[in-house]
Amino acid sequence: MPAPTPASWPAAPRRRSVLHPEVGLPGPDASPRRRELPRRAALHLTAIGPAAIAFGLTTTGLSGCGPLRVGQPPTYTPPPPGIDDLYRTDLVTALAQLEAGVRTLVGAAASPEVGAELARLHAALPVQRQALLTGAEAEQEQERALDTTPGQTPDPTPGAPADVTDLVTQLAGVRDLGAQAARQVSGLLARPVCAISAYAAWAVTRLVTAVGTGAVPPPPAAEEIVPTREVPSQDPPSIAARVDYDGALERTQTDEWYTGYLLEVLAAQSEGDERKSLMTRSEAHRTLATQLRTIATDDGGPVVVREAVYALPENALDPTGRDRVIGTTLSTLLVDHIALAGFAPFERRPLPIAAALTLAAQLAPLTDALSAMPSMEPDPNDLSND
Repeated sequence: MPAPTPASWPAAPRRRSVLHPEVGLPGPDASPRRRELPRRAALHLTAIGPAAIAFGLTTTGLSGCGPLRVGQPPTYTPPPPGIDDLYRTDLVTALAQLEAGVRTLVGAAASPEVGAELARLHAALPVQRQALLTGAEAEQEQERALDTTPGQTPDPTPGAPADVTDLVTQLAGVRDLGAQAARQVSGLLARPVCAISAYAAWAVTRLVTAVGTGAVPPPPAAEEIVPTREVPSQDPPSIAARVDYDGALERTQTDEWYTGYLLEVLAAQSEGDERKSLMTRSEAHRTLATQLRTIATDDGGPVVVREAVYALPENALDPTGRDRVIGTTLSTLLVDHIALAGFAPFERRPLPIAAALTLAAQLAPLTDALSAMPSMEPDPNDLSND
C-alpha cells in the first residue's frame, strides 16, 4: 500500500476541535501545534444582507446567483452534496429507522434481557442521530417537537424494523454503513461515524446474546473496507494534521503491545480452552501492533518497540477481577482505534476501523454499559474511567 505523500498533509490555520463543526458533540481541545482541517463541503450558505436585496444590488460572488431585485427571490443553484453529506444523510435516516423501531419494540420485549438491551438502544440512538444533524436540521426538529400535541402518536417511520430479527439485521447494517463511511468521509467526520459503527457492533452482539438464538452478522474485515462511493469532483480530501496522526499511531501501537503482553500473562495462569483463547487473542494484538509499526515506518511516524515486560495492575492476576482488567484494557484500545481512524490518511483507515468493530464485539460480554459515542464523550459507566 503506497505511503501518503507530504502533499497529503495540508498546511492550514490552527484548529480548535477534532470534530466536524456540523456534528453536535464537541471534541477535545487541540494543542497549539494542531492545525485547522480543511472542510470537504459547506453545509450552510452565506447569508445575503437585507440591505443588498432591498436596493436591488447585484451580487457576483456566489456561483449560480443572478442580480437581486426588489420583490424577486435570488436564483441559486446549490452545489451537489459532498461525500460527507451523502453518508451523513444515509446514517441519519438509518438511525431514525432504528429509533422508531426500538420505540415500538421496547415495551413488548420477550424477556427482561431483551428488554434491557432495547432500553439501552432507546437511550443511545437519539444521541447518535442528533450528533449527526446540521444546525438547521436540529432547529427544524425542535420546532416539530414544539408543534406536536402532547400524547400525539408520531407518524410511522418508513423502513423501521418490525421485530427483533429485523432490528438485528438493521443494526448490523448501521455498523457496516458507518465503517464504509469512516473510510471515505473527511477526517473530521470519520471519528464520530466510526464511533457509531463501533457502538452498533457492541449493541448487536449483546442483543443476539440476549435473544438466545441466531448469530451476529459478521463485520467487514479490514480488506473489505474499501471506497464504495465516487467522491464528487468539488469535494477535496480532508485529513488530520500530521501531529495528530503521529500521536494516535504511537498510542495505539503502545497499547496493542501492552494488551498482547497482558493476555499472554493471563494465559499462563489459565488452562485448557481458556488458555488457548487468551493466547490466540494475545497473538492477534501483537499482529496488529506489528502492522501498525509497519505503517509508522512507511509513513515516517513514531515506531514503538515491543518491551519485554510491562507493568500490570495489582489485581490483574486475581481471577475475580480478570474480566474487569481485560475490559478496561479493551476499552482503552477501542478509543485508540476510533481516534486513529479519524486522524489517519484515507488508505490507512481500514485497519483501525476493523479493529474498533472487533474490540466492541469483544467488549459486549464484559460490560453492560458503553457510551453512545465511544471516545467522543465521557461515560461514567465506562470501565476505563474507574
